[in-house]
Amino acid sequence: MTEDKILLTARYVEGDMDETERIGFEIRVQNELDLQQHLKDYNEIHQNLKIHLAPDQKNELLRDTLYAVNKQYFVEEARVASITPIINWMTGIAAVLLLGFLIWVPWRNNLYSVYAGNSAMSVTKRSAEKKTDLDQAAQLYNQKNFNAAKPLLEKQYMAEPENAIVAYYYGNTLVETSNVDDARAVLNNVYLGTSKFKYDAAYSIALSYLKNDRKAECKIWLQKIPAGTAHYKDAIELFNKL
Repeated sequence: MTEDKILLTARYVEGDMDETERIGFEIRVQNELDLQQHLKDYNEIHQNLKIHLAPDQKNELLRDTLYAVNKQYFVEEARVASITPIINWMTGIAAVLLLGFLIWVPWRNNLYSVYAGNSAMSVTKRSAEKKTDLDQAAQLYNQKNFNAAKPLLEKQYMAEPENAIVAYYYGNTLVETSNVDDARAVLNNVYLGTSKFKYDAAYSIALSYLKNDRKAECKIWLQKIPAGTAHYKDAIELFNKL
């Protein structure tokens, strides 16, 4: 069904597929013209539709936004910027694509956006002429440019796989870029070690499962985070919201 392919497209764009699903989708796109069009249209909506879903910490996260859908238009009833002018010209497949966007993004990704909040990556300060790939990676990571930071951190990780600092931040970039299976393998090694990043890694693994909407596994990892550690409060809050 068209709607199934649209939601499949939404999952791909929003990074909510594991590696096997992602590769399968990319193979299908090469051979299915309707999927190619869905992907093009969805990306255009994703770039141009300005929806603000900042959470209100005093209320339940997903109660802030309510959507009513009929055959011709969408009525947005909560704290979302007005999209009426856009909807007025959207019909047929574009309207269904917008429905996929509205349903998938806020309901699947909002909790992750709230609780991800990666800490800043710091490295030893050096003079400008002595800066290394690791310094550049840290700068990109702190700018949340995870796609650009990833290859630099990967290079450092391959050279020093036992370096818990590099492994932790590399694992986080893998989560942020939706390489969640690889991320869990890297972060699990940090968790099994004795570095100060042990429970930070556990929290990142929990978030990797949250990103895939695998709530049971997310809860398991949240419970590994003990009181008195950096992410304990967030882990308890998130556990209670799942």
